[in-house]
Amino acid sequence: MEIISSSYFIVYLIILNVMTFFVYGLDKLKAKRRKWRIREASLLLLAVLGGSIGAWLGMKVWHHKTQHKKFKYGVPLILLVQIVLLFLCSCSSKQQLMSGTEVLSSTVAEYSPTVLIVMYDKEIGKQPLLDAIKKYKATIKYDYHQIPGMAIQKPDDMTLEETMALFKKVKGVQTVEYDYVHRLTDPVRPRLETR
Repeated sequence: MEIISSSYFIVYLIILNVMTFFVYGLDKLKAKRRKWRIREASLLLLAVLGGSIGAWLGMKVWHHKTQHKKFKYGVPLILLVQIVLLFLCSCSSKQQLMSGTEVLSSTVAEYSPTVLIVMYDKEIGKQPLLDAIKKYKATIKYDYHQIPGMAIQKPDDMTLEETMALFKKVKGVQTVEYDYVHRLTDPVRPRLETR
């Protein structure tokens, strides 16, 4: 529903700005021919109703009302106010619009059901961890060579939590964590330390 109403609003703004642009041109033409003119209040009202871009472009292209202070300063001010309002309306956070339960459910992190991340002490080395991997029949998914850690796939006959409890007891292991799933669209939020 929001997408439909925003597309109508965009169409409204486009039509109004094109119309305002040509109304300013028409008023300039009438001024040159010394005919009955469009009231200044009507020209400003078109800008206030959302046609401020068309009004500003009409002033520049048709060289119309550029010396009148109401237009010279008023139309750019109206445009600036409308841009700020549009920015403020479009920046409202979706989380603010959610109910409390939706916010709580959106903050629950997802993680792999079969992979855990194990960090070990560099001085002790990874041999005790490799021995435990072989003993518990787990497999190495990824060995982080730049940092002392590994992504380990749990054995088929154990739960992830049972596997994590076993690896926490291995000599030299500093942390055992879930392998969290992160998406580029996820908001960045600090992760709470769980020990």
